[in-house]
Amino acid sequence: MKRYVTLGAALCLAAGVAGCSGEDPAPPAAGPAPAPIATVDFRVTDIPGYFFDLDGMTNPNKATRSLAIVPPGAKINFWQDLNGVKVAESKHTVTSLIWPSNASTSERIDQASANQDNHSVTLTTPGLYVYVCKLHPYMLGAVIVDDPNTKTATGDAAFDIGDKLTLLIKREVTDPANLTFDSNSNLGLRALRAFFIVTNPANWKDYTKVGQAYKPAYPAVPVVVTAGAVVDDLNATLQATFDGEPIQVQKKPTIKGIGEVWVDTQFELTEQKGPNFPGTMTVLSATDWNLKRKIALPTKKMNNGHNFWTSHDQKEIYQTEWQGNSLYVINRETGALIQELDLVNGPEVASKGIKCHDPAHVMTRVDTQQVHTGCNGDDGVMELNRLSDGKLEVNRLISMQDPNKPTKQTQPHAHWMGFDGKHMVTPNSNSADSTMYEFTGQATGQVVSKNETGAVSIASGIMPDSSKYYVTNYLGHSISVMNGPLPLSNYTGTGGLKGAGPYAPGEKIKDISLLQGYDPKNGCTSDCVDGLIGGFPVQIPISPDGKFAITGNTLGGTISIVDTATDTLVRLIPCDPGCHGVNFGAKEGGGYYAYITPKFANRLLVLDYDPNKDGKADDATVVGAVILANDSVPTDDKIAGNKGQGSQGIMAVPNVYNGWVQKLPSGGGTASFCGQLVTAQRSPIGGTIPPCTP
Repeated sequence: MKRYVTLGAALCLAAGVAGCSGEDPAPPAAGPAPAPIATVDFRVTDIPGYFFDLDGMTNPNKATRSLAIVPPGAKINFWQDLNGVKVAESKHTVTSLIWPSNASTSERIDQASANQDNHSVTLTTPGLYVYVCKLHPYMLGAVIVDDPNTKTATGDAAFDIGDKLTLLIKREVTDPANLTFDSNSNLGLRALRAFFIVTNPANWKDYTKVGQAYKPAYPAVPVVVTAGAVVDDLNATLQATFDGEPIQVQKKPTIKGIGEVWVDTQFELTEQKGPNFPGTMTVLSATDWNLKRKIALPTKKMNNGHNFWTSHDQKEIYQTEWQGNSLYVINRETGALIQELDLVNGPEVASKGIKCHDPAHVMTRVDTQQVHTGCNGDDGVMELNRLSDGKLEVNRLISMQDPNKPTKQTQPHAHWMGFDGKHMVTPNSNSADSTMYEFTGQATGQVVSKNETGAVSIASGIMPDSSKYYVTNYLGHSISVMNGPLPLSNYTGTGGLKGAGPYAPGEKIKDISLLQGYDPKNGCTSDCVDGLIGGFPVQIPISPDGKFAITGNTLGGTISIVDTATDTLVRLIPCDPGCHGVNFGAKEGGGYYAYITPKFANRLLVLDYDPNKDGKADDATVVGAVILANDSVPTDDKIAGNKGQGSQGIMAVPNVYNGWVQKLPSGGGTASFCGQLVTAQRSPIGGTIPPCTP
C-alpha cells in the first residue's frame, strides 16, 4: 500500500509537535466522505513562538501549533477571552498580514485598537492567510485554505498557497495599494521562510552549535503557487535558497567598550516563571565581553521584558514589561528589584483614573529626571516622577492625540526624548503617524504636530540637536525623516529641500525605502545596497555624534545605516533572523559601538560603524559578537529554554547620548564612567565640556 505524507504531517514533523506520527493512515475504504471540520480555534497568547496557538483547543485541522489547514468555508476563531478568563495578560490586535489577492474584503480582519476581545473570520478563497498583532508584530499565525481538487502531476495532494498574495504595507487591510506579488517569487519564499522560523523555536539560530549548518526545517511537501505551478518540495526549495552556512565561532571585539550592556533576552524561559511569562535581563561587561548575570525576577511576572533606560546617576535601570502592565526599577550594580509599578491595576494609577497597558519603551527627561514610558496598548505616554530614594511615582498620562485632528487610538511604541528635555516624539503604531509633544509653552504641555508616517510606525530617534528625527515604519518597510522642533531651518539634505522655506515642526521631509532595488519576483537588482534588503525595520537610534541612523531589519535580517547629512541609505550589513534592537555605547579611546540584537538568534553583534573615524560608513563592519546563552552565568532563576533568544531591548551603561552624558557623576574620578570617556564623548556634538557631576 502506498505511503504518503500530507502537509499537516510534514509540518508536524518539521515543528516537532508531540503526538504526530509523521505518516498518514491508509486511505479509507470507499463510502461517504466525512463532513469537513470547518472551525479552527487559535488562542492569542504570550508564549514565545506560539503567540497564535492551536494547542490547548480542539483542532483536528492543526498542522503545527501556529498553522491550520482547512477546507473552503472554514470559520477561524481567535480567542483572547475563554469563559471570562483572559488568555493573555497583554492587549493585541488580530490583523491580516498576508492573504490571497483574490480574497474578498470580508476575508480580511483587523481591529480599530488594541483589545482583549474575541474575533472570527470565515475563509472561502483558497490560499495562504497570515495573521499578525500590530502591537507585537513578531506574533504570527496562519491558515491555508486548501482546495481538495488541486493535485500534483502524479495525482498526489498539493496544497494551495495562492496564485498571487497581498502583503499589508498600508494603514488599512482594505487599502487597494497594499503590495500584491506572485506567490512563486522571492518575496513569497521569504514570507514562507520567515513564518516557519518565527513560529518554531527549534528553527531559531543557536550560536552555541558551532560547526553545525543552520538549516531550519520546513514542510517537505508540494505546494501550488502562481499559475498553478507546483513546488514539489518546499523544504528543499527554501533550504537551497536561503540556508546551509555553518555556525562559526564567535570572536569578541579587539577594542574594548566602556561599562556594561543590558539586553532584554525577551523569549528566554526560566523554571519558576514558565512559558507564560518569558523573559530575562542579560548583563554583559563591555570591557571583557563576558556575561555578568541574568535576571529573571522569578517572583514577578516580568512578562516579555522589552526595553531599558538608566537613571542619570546610572544607579537604576528602568525595565518595561511589553506584554504585561508593569514597569520595574532595578538596582544596576546588584540586579535586585527596587520597585514594581503596576500601571493598570496598581494603586499607583487607581487614584488617578489612568492606565497604561503594554508599556513598551522607557526614557528619562534630561532636565527633570522624570521617566516616560509609551503605553503601546493605549493612547498615550505615562509620566512618572523620580523620588529622592530612586523610586518612581505616577504623575500623569499624556495623550498623543492632536485635539485639532484626532484619529484612531495612537498606541505609541518606541518614543524618544529631546536632548534638552523640551520635546518628545512618538511613533504611533496604530494610527500610522508620529506625534511631537512640547513640554514647555503651556503648564501641562501640548501636542505640536501629528503627521502621517507609514504603516505600523514602531520606533523613533532624534538628532542630538533635535533638528530632525526619524521614524521606522514596520509594515511600510521605510524610514520617515521628520523635521524637528528646533532649529526651524531649511533642510539641506540631498533631494530634501522644500522650496525656499523651512519645514514646520514635525513635518515629514522624506521617506527612505529599505527595499531599494528589490524586485518582489526575482529579488535584488543591481540597485540593492550591498546586494541586500531591509524591510520590517524596528529600532532606530541616532549615533551620539549625529552622523548616522542605524536600524535592525527583520525581513532582510540586516542592519541598515543611514547617513543623516544626506538622509540616504548608505550600507546594509548582514545580521540574523529577526534583527531588532539597536543602541550605542562608548568605545575605549573614543568613538562608539552600535550594539545590535536579533529576536531569533542568541548573540549580540558589535558594529563599528566608522572604524577610521572619517565620518563615512563605507568601512562599517561587525567587529565581534557575544553569545547570550551561558549556563554558568549567575542567575536568580534557572534557565529552562530558548537560551539567550528573543533579544529586543538593549541599553549601554553609561548613557552616552547628548543631554544625558553630561549628567554622568564623577564617583571614583578617572575610574568612573564619566572619567573613562574622552573629551569628544563627553560632549558628542561639541560645545563646552561639562565637568563630571559630583
